[in-house]
Amino acid sequence: MRVLVVHHGPLPSPGAPVTGGARRAAVHADALRGAGHDVWTLARAQDDAPSGAEPRAGVLPGFRSPGDLRRLAEAAAPDFIVCVAPEEAPALAPVAPLVVDLYAPRLLEAAFEGLQREEAGRALAAIEAADEVLFSNPRQRWLWTGLLGAGGWDLAQPAGLLVPLAALPGPARAAAARPTFVMGGRPWPWQDPTDTLRRAVAAVGDRADVVSVGLPAVPGVDARPATSLDAWLALLAGATAALDRYAPNPERALALSFRQMDYLGAGMPLITDADTPLADGVRQTRAGWVDEPLEEALLAAISAPRSSAALAARYAPALTEAALLAWAPRRRERPWTFLGRGARLSGAEARAGRDRAIREAAEAELARKRLEADGLHAQLRALSSSVEALSAAMLDVAGFRRETLAVLGTRLSSEAAGAEHLQRELAIAHADLEKKNQELARLQQERDRLGRAFTFLGPNRR
Repeated sequence: MRVLVVHHGPLPSPGAPVTGGARRAAVHADALRGAGHDVWTLARAQDDAPSGAEPRAGVLPGFRSPGDLRRLAEAAAPDFIVCVAPEEAPALAPVAPLVVDLYAPRLLEAAFEGLQREEAGRALAAIEAADEVLFSNPRQRWLWTGLLGAGGWDLAQPAGLLVPLAALPGPARAAAARPTFVMGGRPWPWQDPTDTLRRAVAAVGDRADVVSVGLPAVPGVDARPATSLDAWLALLAGATAALDRYAPNPERALALSFRQMDYLGAGMPLITDADTPLADGVRQTRAGWVDEPLEEALLAAISAPRSSAALAARYAPALTEAALLAWAPRRRERPWTFLGRGARLSGAEARAGRDRAIREAAEAELARKRLEADGLHAQLRALSSSVEALSAAMLDVAGFRRETLAVLGTRLSSEAAGAEHLQRELAIAHADLEKKNQELARLQQERDRLGRAFTFLGPNRR
């Protein structure tokens, strides 16, 4: 079958950062291709994407709006769609049977971002649009079940498919010169790692390194900025254990995280909270420390290291994707529900809000462009004045040149007449000189003749 996977963010590539949604989409796409399906991916267009990037096989051009998304999806003619970005589900519902991935507790996360009302509308609209939904762990099913029922799903049967996050194998483990404890992620408003990091530095600061990646700086911690996926996995390959404890928070009790899967894929043991969905598996496989005080767990990790390889095997893609690969595409029956209209209205409000934001941004851009245009007009007026002044100067120079040429012409004519007169006077002088030369020659001849006559007579005959 032809399958379309819709997501946000660039798919994983060497040397580049990547979002969790894009990683989830890549795992779905790889598993579906491995099962023999013709898989295409489609992501929202990235305005900050690097230019000159090479096109990738099976990747459609990015979409910029719901209408654009529906047009591209219809052109792809899929047999079914897997949507990893639930807010895009309503545009995809008319195209083909639709699987919506509810892998993150977004409704809970939105409460910490001040976006709960908007996210509620998007969640209800996605539930109404979906023919099937995916959960990353059983507790996520608990979170979404009530909303599914309110959205018209039949709760007499288990709703949704359990498709956990996958632990992909990382680089081979390498022994570090010094024990290293790592905590990574992003500074999400619902997760507070500072107490764990401070206590870790106090407990093992003289015996081990404590490294954080992408988190706020804490004294004594080697705080590093967010990095590419491959650099992150290389760091984990040489680390002793993962710090996976946070201040108590309901999100932590419901969510699996991609960084936890990275820890497992690297074979790292976890020092984790007792109330997370992963805690039971860590206990069962001795993949780390759950119930011990943090300080004792840190010292145990240095003196008696453990491995999470056995737990990672439970999250291999061949197992986590099994329910999705077994799903037979079909349309879900949609009974009328009182939330259906509310979901559409909430979705319309959300779209209207986005439209208002776009309009306000466009108006701000227009005002900025107007200011730029006013500045350009002022520059144009100044340049026009300069051009007029230069034109007047050029006219003055041209007039002066004409006058100069006229004076020089008159002077040249006068000089030419004088030269002609001098030439005539010179010709007359030459003629007079020639005449004088001839007279001089005759006188010379006369003198010579007289001289000869005087010599013939001699002195005695005088």
